[in-house]
Amino acid sequence: MNDALAEQLEAYLKAPDYEPQDVSGIARGLGIDSRERAELRAIIRHWEEKGRLLRLRQARYALRVPVDEALTGRIRQLKKGKYIFIANAAGQEQLRRLVQTEGNSVVEIPVLPLRDAGAMDGDLVRASLRRAAPRQGRRHNRHTPAPEAVQLQVRVDEILERRSGTWVGIYRPGGRYGFLIGDGRTAPEQVVLTTPPPGDLLAGMVITAGIQSYPRGKMAATASIDRVLGWPNNAGVDITATMHRYALRDTFPPAVLQEAESLPREILEEELAHREDWRMRCVVTIDPESARDYDDAISLRELPDGNMELAVHIADVSYYVRPGSALDCEAALRGNSTYLPDRVLPMLPPRLCDDLCSLRAGKDRLTRLCLMRINRRGETVHTRFADAVICSRARLSYEKALSVLENSGSSGNEEIDHMLRLGNRLAATLRERRVQQGALMLEMPELRVELDDHGHPINVHTEHSDAAHSMIEEFMLAANEAVARALKAALVPTIYRVHEEPDPAKLHAFALSARSYGIQAGSLTSRAELSRVMLEIRGHADEQLLTVALLKSMMRARYATQARGHFGLAKGDYCHFTSPIRRYADLIVHRGFDKLAHGRQARVHLPHPGALAELAEHISETERNSAAAEHEAQQTMLALFLADECEKDTPQHWQAVVTDTYPQGLAVEIPRLQMRGFISGGDLSDSLGSRWFYEPHAHRWSALDGAYILPGDTIDVVPARVDLHSHFVDFLPVAPR
Repeated sequence: MNDALAEQLEAYLKAPDYEPQDVSGIARGLGIDSRERAELRAIIRHWEEKGRLLRLRQARYALRVPVDEALTGRIRQLKKGKYIFIANAAGQEQLRRLVQTEGNSVVEIPVLPLRDAGAMDGDLVRASLRRAAPRQGRRHNRHTPAPEAVQLQVRVDEILERRSGTWVGIYRPGGRYGFLIGDGRTAPEQVVLTTPPPGDLLAGMVITAGIQSYPRGKMAATASIDRVLGWPNNAGVDITATMHRYALRDTFPPAVLQEAESLPREILEEELAHREDWRMRCVVTIDPESARDYDDAISLRELPDGNMELAVHIADVSYYVRPGSALDCEAALRGNSTYLPDRVLPMLPPRLCDDLCSLRAGKDRLTRLCLMRINRRGETVHTRFADAVICSRARLSYEKALSVLENSGSSGNEEIDHMLRLGNRLAATLRERRVQQGALMLEMPELRVELDDHGHPINVHTEHSDAAHSMIEEFMLAANEAVARALKAALVPTIYRVHEEPDPAKLHAFALSARSYGIQAGSLTSRAELSRVMLEIRGHADEQLLTVALLKSMMRARYATQARGHFGLAKGDYCHFTSPIRRYADLIVHRGFDKLAHGRQARVHLPHPGALAELAEHISETERNSAAAEHEAQQTMLALFLADECEKDTPQHWQAVVTDTYPQGLAVEIPRLQMRGFISGGDLSDSLGSRWFYEPHAHRWSALDGAYILPGDTIDVVPARVDLHSHFVDFLPVAPR
């Protein structure tokens, strides 16, 4: 064997940027001539026989990763109670080669039963891999069997970081000091309390407890009572409990507030001297009516050649928040703003997010400018980046902008009205181009719970996207893509927004489900077929339910230091640039922006590559944590709203979709509320008349009069009972009106 060639091959295969290739690709990469290719094939064949090399699909090769190698990553708890392990970025590269996956999909490994070391959802752990029972793969041909598909399991060896140091739950008397009853995910289902309860603590109240020990094996978890929050249905208790449960920060440290207050109120003249002055141009902001922080503004004009010049101005938060400052450290720790039904937990103190960095109308503000020239086909043919100063001409709400676009109202300024109509035309072109490229056009209506002055839910609103929202969305997407491409081309380290291709198995499961709704879905791994199915879903009677199911089959978008593409948007390079007031990832991108605006004169202050990768994983985790808190807070408010509906003589009717049938009754989902519940089989006869019975062979409930209910059918319901702790709802069926 040619030892020199073997060493050269090993170094080539171990390179961080190596992607699995066939023998010809490896030969070209090594730069060897035809005389050495026979020796290369012999080495590869020998290593494959010894198990050192993995032969992937299309005869591509990769080094086999040792199965017992330790990895670092997060524990995730699935809804059914099982645990999976998701390795960090470096570990994902190893796992993808080991399990022979293609593309950039995230590999999830199940945790060995009773080998979780007491780890809980969100904990950072060090784990070792173990080989599960192997599964024989298909043969490549009649002579050469395919390598066995590697099935792995994880054993947690060490818990490096706990998600939170506080548990939240319901107090229940018993034993010596009582118990905390948790949700089984953010807190164990039962925790033994080790300190005497306060005199005013009663059964059923919500408490927080400091963690003393975690559940492991037959040993119960223990904790000491910290605070009594109050009764679950008292105003504010539910949201406060959510904030504690997810360790959200609702106050800023004194040093951070002091630093924010010390920032100058007026822009220094020397700063204005080297910025482009856009203060006399038509620049406007368009945001929700209730918004207070305006971090993006637009300006648009049609050029003589028919192209459009789109200027996207983004608040220059990086001017005020310098690397390593108290403001920067706190923003990095939070990672993003969190939006709860009754309050916002901002990433930055109000002095910045509501004042200095907010692009208020009539106020001079510093911005980062992405100037794009876009042709009639929606292609960006030229981009330019600069630091700028603006004075927003108007602050428009989406409703006001929509009235202009629909010719039913005016902003009060003809120049602005003309610009908005140009923008609507450009946005339609950009959107059409994205559709042609295969972007996922899944529109989910936004659910908003209306609260009274005491923070109690009184109504539920469903808000759909409109032309004004779509216009701003298209412009922000274009700016994000343009900045990502430019940073990548300039070799500036940054944080990208990535969205890997979905797991084919999950897409296949969705295709089977879609067929039960009358949608003929083929192989959804084909983007063309996926796009066709999405068009068929649009306007379907169960559109929202199907959309949610399809979204669940997709990977979760995350942050990474490599541009791995965004599957949902059908973009090769993408980052978050347009919301630095509420996302730390955007602030990192803005710091790299200096290289685009100032070229060689720029001084980019970014962490070293290793720290940048850790930061990307951290803000992916804070985003996930905030999303879970926002969802739980909304579900809590919806449960309170439905609990009130139960007490009314004429509660509101909701359309439910039957998701499954059981001998006990029907599992249902309310698409508009995005909530699940149950209808007892006995209630069918009581509410709908006739006599209903379950038919196991047909998997349906049938009535003596010939009516029947199958999964996928719709039925009108009203809430009957609500468990405020679990958010589970029992519904009663009602006859159609």
